Amino acid sequence: MNYGQASEALIWNIRLDFDPVGIRFVFDDSEINQLAVTHRAKTKLTYCQYLAAVRQTRYSLFLPKDRCLCENAEPVFGFRELERGPDTKRHMKYLCDEEISWQAPQQKAKLELGKCVGIYAAPLAEFDKVNCEPSVVFMMCVPYQAYHILNDYMGAMKRPNLNFFHTPNSAVCSGSVWAYNNKTANMTTMCAGSKTSGKSEMAYVNLFIPGNQILPTVEQQVRRCEDMGGPSVLGKGGQPWPGLDVCKGCPLFKFEPV
Repeated sequence: MNYGQASEALIWNIRLDFDPVGIRFVFDDSEINQLAVTHRAKTKLTYCQYLAAVRQTRYSLFLPKDRCLCENAEPVFGFRELERGPDTKRHMKYLCDEEISWQAPQQKAKLELGKCVGIYAAPLAEFDKVNCEPSVVFMMCVPYQAYHILNDYMGAMKRPNLNFFHTPNSAVCSGSVWAYNNKTANMTTMCAGSKTSGKSEMAYVNLFIPGNQILPTVEQQVRRCEDMGGPSVLGKGGQPWPGLDVCKGCPLFKFEPV
């Protein structure tokens, strides 16, 4: 399976509203010219806005470290050091406690300071055209879609359960880096930034799969659909999306062939 096939399977089987996004953290300047970039932002934008452009318009973009607009994302990607005063203040509206508001940015997932030179983001299928794999794959989806994807992830990775990492903000930037650093799936709610500039809206969650684990996850999904007959795991499973959604054991819901 290649990335294009994986993207098509996710969009069709799980009925994703948006394209899966491949994200690559770039640590070597020489790699930049090898990336397939289709558009360039005219002004500084946030990480969330870059990902929104990719998933909604299928642009392939590169975010240099000096073009990141979000002050919360900058230390997450190692673009700058934390500053106690300003970074504490940015978290006070969420936590209303000065010490906790300083601990919050310190404890977010981060890339090593000064190592990342920029971030490449493109539709997952585009990674078949570049000589590299995504660091992490990002999907914005509703909880029902995330549930099925995570089940297939656990089946592929032989994991009986998963833990996620929630922070008061930085849901998408720190959420991405946490999945990358810890080599495991992550899921976050929207945060203030991803709700506004990232367009998470109120019903969506942010889902992250490490780049080297996305193909086994989708291969598991495809095998399960072939074996069961369809993607839904409701009831006995194997039904067309989203499957028969009725109360378990209800005597009113009985069917027989005619």
